[in-house]
Amino acid sequence: MNKLLFHPKTSIALIFVILLTFFSTYKLILIEDGLSTFKKTIDGTPILITEPAIQSQDIVFIAHGFAGSTSFMRPIAVALARAGYKTIRYDFLGHGRHSKPYSGDITTTEGATQLFLDQTNKIINHYFDENKLSRGVIIGHSMASDIIFRAALTNNKIISSIGISNYTDVIEKNKPDNVFILNGQWESHLRKKGLNILSNIGIKNPQENTLYGSIETGTARKVTSVTNADHVGILYSRQTQEELIQWVDSVFKNKNIIRTNAIGVWTSILLLSLFSGFCLSMRFLPLINFEKIKIPSKPVPIVMVLAGVSTPLLLNFHFLSFTSFPAHDYLINHLILFSAIMSIMFPKDALRLVLKNFNLAITVPLFIFYTLIFGSVLDKYVSSFYPTGFRIPLFFLLLLGCIPISIIIQMLHGAHNRAWIKATLAKSILILSLSLAIVLNFEELFLLAYAILLLIAFFFVFGFLSNYLDKRLSNPFSIGLANGVSLAWTLATAIPLYMT
Repeated sequence: MNKLLFHPKTSIALIFVILLTFFSTYKLILIEDGLSTFKKTIDGTPILITEPAIQSQDIVFIAHGFAGSTSFMRPIAVALARAGYKTIRYDFLGHGRHSKPYSGDITTTEGATQLFLDQTNKIINHYFDENKLSRGVIIGHSMASDIIFRAALTNNKIISSIGISNYTDVIEKNKPDNVFILNGQWESHLRKKGLNILSNIGIKNPQENTLYGSIETGTARKVTSVTNADHVGILYSRQTQEELIQWVDSVFKNKNIIRTNAIGVWTSILLLSLFSGFCLSMRFLPLINFEKIKIPSKPVPIVMVLAGVSTPLLLNFHFLSFTSFPAHDYLINHLILFSAIMSIMFPKDALRLVLKNFNLAITVPLFIFYTLIFGSVLDKYVSSFYPTGFRIPLFFLLLLGCIPISIIIQMLHGAHNRAWIKATLAKSILILSLSLAIVLNFEELFLLAYAILLLIAFFFVFGFLSNYLDKRLSNPFSIGLANGVSLAWTLATAIPLYMT
C-alpha cells in the first residue's frame, strides 16, 4: 500500500483547497447577486443580457474581440450592470455559441468586417426599436473596436463609443460621438496608435489620461492606459471597470456608485484550487508500476523531424475534406498524418502493452473533470467551452486526429527512459509543424495560429495533470484517450468557425 495514502499533511492541504474552491465559487456568485442575466437570440445571434433589478433605460452594447466570446466580457458587463446599466453582450458569427460561421478577411472593410458590422447594427437597431430608446453606448474589444466605431458612425443614437485594445482607423475629429480608448500598459504599439489617432484629428502633442473636446457637444476624445494590463488582462482589470463606469456616467449624465468586481481574481483562484486539488488528490491513489514501453532512443528524433516536416509539405498539395471549414479540415488531416508517421518509432508490441491495462474508470472521470468541472469555469468566466451547432459534429471529427496524437504523446511520457524529453520534443515538433503549415498557406490556415495557442495551453494545464496522474497509475492509453477526447472538445469549442 502507498505510504502516502493517509498522509495527514496532504489531507489538511486538500481540505483547505476544497474549502477554497467552494469559497471562490461563492464569491463569484456573490459578485452578481441582485443582477439578472438571461439569454436571448436575435436573428440567430446568441445574446446575453445582464441588468440590475431596477430596470434601466440606459443601455450599453458590449462586443468581444477575435476568437473571443461573451464570457470574456463578463467582468465589464457585471460592473456596468452594478452601476445601473442594462448591458447587451453577443457572439459574433463563428464565435462562442453562434451556430453560423463567418467568411471573408477580417483585415479588410469587406467580407468579415462587413458581416460583423451588419450583425452589430441589427442588434443595436433591435433594442432601440423594441424599447423605443433614443440613446446608447457601445464598447468593443480588439477586433470589435473597429466594428463598434464603424457602427457608431452610421447610428446617431450611439452617443459614445469605447474601444478597448483599440485597432480602428475610422475615428474622425467630430465623428463618432464621444470616443474613449483604453489600452493596456503592456500594449505599447496600441498605446502609440491611440495617441496617433488624436494627432491625426488635429490634437497637438496629445497625452494619455487627458480629455479633449466636450462630452456635451459629442466631441470628447480621450486615450487612457490601464496599469499592469495586457490584451486579455485589461478585460478583467478593476481600473478598466472604474474608467468605463466613470465615462459612461458622464455620457449619460448619471452619478452612480462605482462598484468594481474581482471576477478575474476569483476565477484564477477557483481554477488554481481545482488544479491543486487534482494534484493533491492524486497522492491518495496507489502507486502502480506496470511495464514501461521500451522505445529505442536513436530513431526517435529522426522520426519526429520526418513527421514534423513531411506532414505540412504533403498536405500542402492535398488533404481530405471532412468539413466545410478549411482550418478544422486541415487540422484533422495534420493530426492524423503526423500521428501515423510518429507511430513508426514504437515497437510492434507497444500498443498491445498499453491496451492490456486499459481502464475506462480512469478515462471517463478524467474527461469529466477536464470538460465539465474545469471546463464549466472556463465557459462561464473565460471563453465558451461547450459545443453547439456545427461544433458538435466538429468535435466527433476532431477525435480522428486528437485521440491518436494524444495517446502517442502519453505513451512517450510513459517510456522507460528519457520519457519527458521524448514527449516534450514531440509536442514541440507538432507546434512547429503546424506553424510551417501556416507559412505555406496563410490565407486558408491562419486560424491554426489560434489552434497552436490552444495546444500550448492544453499541454501546460491538462497535459501536466495527466502526466501527474500517469506517474501514479502507469496507464498511458487510458489517460491518453481522455486527453484526446478533451483536446477534441477544446479545439471544437474554441476555434472560430470560418468558411472561405
